Amino acid sequence: MKKILILLLVSILAITAVSAHGVDVTADTMVIANDTNGQLVKDIADANGKNISVYKFTSQDEVAHILEHSINNTNKRILLVAYQDTGDEFLKNHQDLSNRIIVIKDVNNDTILQGLNQVMNTPTENPQNGNSFGLPLVIGAVIGIIIGVGCGVLIMKKK
Repeated sequence: MKKILILLLVSILAITAVSAHGVDVTADTMVIANDTNGQLVKDIADANGKNISVYKFTSQDEVAHILEHSINNTNKRILLVAYQDTGDEFLKNHQDLSNRIIVIKDVNNDTILQGLNQVMNTPTENPQNGNSFGLPLVIGAVIGIIIGVGCGVLIMKKK
């Protein structure tokens, strides 16, 4: 029994930490707006045939959280027409994302349309080059099988 507990403890300690950031449920190409300019941006996008999701945010923390999702999601393209300070602060720390995160300072019809065109035409990475679901699944299955067989052998030796 002692060997099983030691084996279990070693296997638990060997597991690497997982960063639980949450699931991103927003569109890959999106606009961050607020109550004052959200409808204007949607109207301009619709009038110009741009199929883009406009999200109205209510706090800087929510915006910062969404911007963090763009670090790992290479297909994420964001246009900020609100919370520009949060976007600028984020881009200071992540300058490599400046081609996928566009911040509009002077929000008017022309700059919104230019920003929409820019964010919609920004190239994205091939999804096959990004994170894969299959590899972690196979690694987890192999580790589970090894631990299961090891525990099974120890239990059978006891009997």
